[in-house]
Formats: sequence, C-alpha cells, structure tokens
Amino acid sequence: MPITLRQLCATEQFGLRVLAGHDQLDRTLTWAHVSELPDPTPFLDGGELLLVTGVSLPMTAAGTTRFVRTLVGVGIAGIGFGTGLGYEEVPQALVDAATRFNVPLLDVPLRTPFIALTKTVSRAQSEDDMKALRNNYQSVRRLLQAAVTVNGTRAVVRRVAELIGGWAALLDSAGHTVEISHTAAAAGIERTTAAAGIERTAPERDARPMEVSFVTSENEDVISHPLTTSRGKLMGYLVAGCPGAVGSLNQGIVIAAASLLTLMTARTRDAQLTMNHLRTVAMHQLFEGQNTLARNISGELWGGFPVEPFQVFHVAGPVGLLESVSVSLLDGLSRDLAFGITDGALIAVVSATDSGRILARVKGIDVTVGVSDMLWWDDLSRARRQAAQAAAEASARNLPSMRFAELSESGLSAFLDQDRSTAFAAAHLRPLLEAKGGSDLYRTLAMWLAHNGVGDTAATALNIHRHTLRSRLARIESLLQLDLSSPTERAELWLEYRLLGDAPTI
Repeated sequence: MPITLRQLCATEQFGLRVLAGHDQLDRTLTWAHVSELPDPTPFLDGGELLLVTGVSLPMTAAGTTRFVRTLVGVGIAGIGFGTGLGYEEVPQALVDAATRFNVPLLDVPLRTPFIALTKTVSRAQSEDDMKALRNNYQSVRRLLQAAVTVNGTRAVVRRVAELIGGWAALLDSAGHTVEISHTAAAAGIERTTAAAGIERTAPERDARPMEVSFVTSENEDVISHPLTTSRGKLMGYLVAGCPGAVGSLNQGIVIAAASLLTLMTARTRDAQLTMNHLRTVAMHQLFEGQNTLARNISGELWGGFPVEPFQVFHVAGPVGLLESVSVSLLDGLSRDLAFGITDGALIAVVSATDSGRILARVKGIDVTVGVSDMLWWDDLSRARRQAAQAAAEASARNLPSMRFAELSESGLSAFLDQDRSTAFAAAHLRPLLEAKGGSDLYRTLAMWLAHNGVGDTAATALNIHRHTLRSRLARIESLLQLDLSSPTERAELWLEYRLLGDAPTI
C-alpha cells in the first residue's frame, strides 16, 4: 500500500510533530508536493502532503482560514510546515485553521529536508506499483495455466473467482449461464449471490451488449465483460463480482480472463485473428525494447523464442496471404521465432540458424519478403528498418524477396541510420520551417533543388516571378546560414529533403 501520514510520522529520523488532524493520519498519500504559491490548488489532484515554509502564507487569521479551506476543497491529505526558516514555530493561525477543518498539520523541523519526505512517498508508491505489477503478472500466468487443463474454460472461470476473491460466471451470447465458479462457496459467497449479480448486470447487457458494464450495489462490485471477436461477433460474457469495499474488484484480472476466454470459446477464424492481435501486441512490446514480457509468454504465442544472432523478415502482401504465412510459421520447421502482423505487414524475428529454411517456406506463398542482416537485440529496430527497406526494394524490382545486403545499388540513403539522419535533417531545417512563411520557403527550396538550381524553370513550376524566387532564396540562405551556390550544401539539402519525405519528385 502507498504510505500513510501516520507511517510517515512514525519515521523517527524525520522528527515530525502532529499539530492538528490527529484522527486523519491514516489517509494514504498520493504525493508530497512542495509549493509556496498563494494558491497551489491548480497543481493538486487530491491526497497530497503539501509542504510549505510560509513564504506566501496570508498575514491574517481570516486569510489563513481561507487558504486552508481552499486546500481542503481539493482533498489535500495534510500540510507539512517547515520551521526554522521563515518561522521558528508553526503560526498559531495555521494551527487553528487546520484544527477547525480537521486536516493534519505537521511540524517539519529544519533538519528534515522536504526532498527526504518526497522521496519516501515516491519510493513507497513505486514499491506498491511494482507489487501490483508482479501480482498481475502472476495472475495472468495462473490464468494461462488454468486454460491448458482438460476443461480449460471451467478452470479459467474458477481461477478468476479465486484471484479476485469473489465469484465468476461465463454466459453465452443470450445471457444464459454456461459455467459458474464453485470457489464462491469456499469464499463464503452463496451461489444465489452470483445469480443476483448476474441479474443486476442484465439490463446493462441488454441495452449495450458490446460494452463493458460495471455495477456497484449491496457492498459488491460486479463487472460484465463481453467476449467479442475482432470482427465484432458477440460470443458471450464473463461476469464477476467481489464483495467488500467499493473499488476492490481487480478489473485487470477480469479483462485478461475475458481475452483468454474469447480464444477458448471460439475455435474459429475469429479466435485466430484475436491470437494474431496478441502476437502483434507482443511484437510491439518487443520492438519497444520490452522483450521480457514477450519472452515470458512466447511459448503460448509462438511455441518458442528467437536467439541471437537473428534476422528480421518484413513480409508484405494481402491480409489473407499474411495469415497464411502465420499458419506456415506456426507449422514450420522451427520454434525459434516471434512474429506478428502490424502496419499492414507481417514482421518476424527469426534465429539466424533457421532463417534460410523458414524463408524457403515463406517463398512458397505469393508475398514479398525483405530480410535484414544478422543482428543482436540492441539492433532490433535497425534490423526492422533494414527488412522494410529490403522488402520495398524487392517490390520495386518485382522480386519475391531481397536481403538488405543486396541493396548496394539502391543508393547511399538506404545505408544511413534513418532515425538519426532524419532527426538531423529536421533540426537543420527547423529555422526555415519556423520562420514566417516557412512552408512557402520550404516548398520553394525543394522545387529549386529539384530543378537543379535553374531559377526560371523553378519559378515557373512554383507559379511565381523569378525575382520573387531570388528574394526567397536569399532569405533561405540567411535563415540557414549557408551558401546555395555550393554544390556540397545543395546536395546535403536535397538528401535532407529525401529523408524527411517532403521533397517533390520531378
């Protein structure tokens, strides 16, 4: 749990002294915020410990009362007043106001820096977040383990109830109960309680069958989550309830279980599309550098995971053929791979030792394949760009496949680090783009470069007078601090336009 004011005050090294709001110390802190503004409320969300030294504290008792009333209005958890700087003691007017509104007021001695309190609160929140992340991860793993048992559907429903500390039920698309957890009785929950929860959510399901509904009544949270395919076909509902404090139901577990049950209740094309979506999500995580999650669930998604060095395949083609490639990869010669369909292409990371055999299998399908060099995880993004460039060149040459190493005839730009080069080009041309009339200047320079610096033809293409063109070119030279008569600088400018993708093709 996040730290409370009482726990913070119990930390002996801080030497905090409670002056007001003694019965409100069990509130959890969302943050410890330092502010000397006369009105810090625009920067508060509620639940903070506001740390002040009194620099902007109103001079009158009435003003101090208004100050505290305003803080209470935004849900402040407490006020920490630093003594030993502007004030040797906490002003009595502040103590009186805090007492009146029953808001905790702490005396923070000079030896305790505000940053120490902020770090303590932040550390507690981070630890709580990490604990929740670990718990959710373990919950997902347990759901997956339940799914592969003999009666996976029933096991998943029971596991959901166990994990949320309540009950769960699987309904068909008409709202009839297919499976209901038996762990409800073990948790002290009568089966009729589950039936009542299902009934309470029925009106919401009838009114909005494709939407998640959430009902809180009789000290119980109940969620109804539709099971839908990627094409919008409704297959049923997962309904779950958790008695106790409002908001205690772990919705993440229900959402994860609903996704899993969607796969299990439809052994059809729609279920395969959903699995493809999960693979795509995992591939996005992989390319964002978060390969731990993809690695942990790789067995369920692909049957294995690639090892270094690897190659990236970029497979382009109609969606139906990409799905055929997916089936071929799952039924292929290796499990040392990971793949997903994203941005209109199938991206696969394949262990280099098996890339030749898998490429031969994919070539039997009417798609275009680009293959990167052999690289390591640190170069995963570069490998993806290489594969995409190779696939684009293969398509342009009407070839079934191409390796990035074969791109030497495609020009220098194919070998540049695209991210760094594009960032440099954007920074170099920023003064031009941000200037008044920058878009006209940008287009003028591009057209002039495209016409090899021939003013008359460029002016004609731009539909402007040649004197106007000369004036614009002079301003461009001034803004970019360069000489357009230099062939080197003209060549670099043209390459920058090509990298940014805004240069006209003449």
